[in-house]
Amino acid sequence: MTGGDIQAIRAELARARARGQVHGAYLFEGAAGTGTTETALWFARLLLCKGVGADATEPCGACHDCRLLATRADEPLSAQRHPDLHVVEADGPMIKVDAIRELLAALSLVANERGRRVALILEADRLNVNAANTLLKTLEEPPADGVILLVSSRPRMLPPTLLSRTLRLRFAPFSEAAVRAALEAEGLPAEDAELASALGGSTPAAARAWAETSLDEAREMNAFLAGLAEVGATEILDFAESFRRPGEAGRERARLFLEVETAFARARAEAAIEAGDTRAAERWLRAFEAASEARSELVRRNLNPQLVVEGLLLDLRASA
Repeated sequence: MTGGDIQAIRAELARARARGQVHGAYLFEGAAGTGTTETALWFARLLLCKGVGADATEPCGACHDCRLLATRADEPLSAQRHPDLHVVEADGPMIKVDAIRELLAALSLVANERGRRVALILEADRLNVNAANTLLKTLEEPPADGVILLVSSRPRMLPPTLLSRTLRLRFAPFSEAAVRAALEAEGLPAEDAELASALGGSTPAAARAWAETSLDEAREMNAFLAGLAEVGATEILDFAESFRRPGEAGRERARLFLEVETAFARARAEAAIEAGDTRAAERWLRAFEAASEARSELVRRNLNPQLVVEGLLLDLRASA
């Protein structure tokens, strides 16, 4: 199943519950901030709620089960007290096999509250090999009235055999325009929101985190590109000099610049196409392709970041 509309995904899950066709294992996959964890937890609450009928589309929030499932906003999910919801989180960088064994032992028991037992595995892509293999055996023969909900932002890291035994719910990323609008609504200036939405990730949360660490540098680079027609070769060489930093620092700054230039050139090309300016559109499309290729080459080969930036800027200035 695919779909970026969270409400549509929830409606389909509620229908599955109403029809008695709940799958033994689901994978909620999507970038952080797209609603995967929140929807998985909502489904767990709906499955465990006994205060509403089979055709309910929302947990009641008032029954004994719902009260046990309630947590404060500042509490971790593991703080919930319902005996039939078992939350598994990474222990350090990985989810270890012992955590999965404990989970499976709990799922094999009779439900304490005379209903389903639900497992919620967060960041499932952190399962180590032994943990994934142990879980796979259960997914092949799910326990009666047991439902396993996996959440992952990197499903490609999970074994294909495990993926094939889950019903996959794909949460689409936000559009760039939606991210930009969300950031502007939070008070970020329009130009900064445009940069963050283009470079910061596919959700408002990701773009906000990017802005906290990279916005100042990106803003400086974007301003230099915007004024490139007014500067000479000396200013370009001086700007490129700032990428001559020891170790990985220069390469990281160059990577950011190449992302900024790619977004800058793409925006200028789109504007030129809309205005019917074929010559300008071709120029910016060439700049976009050059920056994109340089990004790949910088990652693949040990190139001098200062010379990469210098060459791109001189070429762009010459084509003006």
